[in-house]
Amino acid sequence: MPTLLHINVSPRGNYSISRQLGAAAVQAWQKSNPGGRVIERDLAKSPLTFIDLDWIAGAFSALSDQLVSEVVEADEIVLATPMYNFAVPAALKAWVDHVVRAGKTFHYTTAGKPEGLLAGKDKKVLAIIASGANYAEGSGLTALDYEVPYLRFIFGFMASPTCVSSRPAELAMSCKVESPLRSSLHLI
Repeated sequence: MPTLLHINVSPRGNYSISRQLGAAAVQAWQKSNPGGRVIERDLAKSPLTFIDLDWIAGAFSALSDQLVSEVVEADEIVLATPMYNFAVPAALKAWVDHVVRAGKTFHYTTAGKPEGLLAGKDKKVLAIIASGANYAEGSGLTALDYEVPYLRFIFGFMASPTCVSSRPAELAMSCKVESPLRSSLHLI
């Protein structure tokens, strides 16, 4: 059974553009995968703990294990998030800290090089990013965008090479997103 992990980050509820676009992408995925399962992870409604001494001393937490399990189980991921101060919100960074774990989503080779453990699983990630400006190529602001390169790196590091990002402004202008979820973006 195909599985989609839907991650919401914005605390703005129904006012959130990223949430609205994420919901449309999930709806389209469900139409294409009627027997599929959707795992919902709302980082605004269920905030995560930040890494601290207790978390480290406890050799990670049951919640961290659950978050890793959600990533491993998912065939596709829809990440709907705002951009804060040119980068990922703190809630999303906390999620990353929980799921990028040695022995779970990556390991060190005998040469000491980190290597993703999700390789060959053909996971697809659609990152829908809402921001107050257009940071797309050619906008003159691309160099200020630390969110898209970071997310591409994180998902690529865990070996999910298909990480597509899109912004509402880009979707409204052209819908040039290459993804199995692309058709959902035309609904907006």
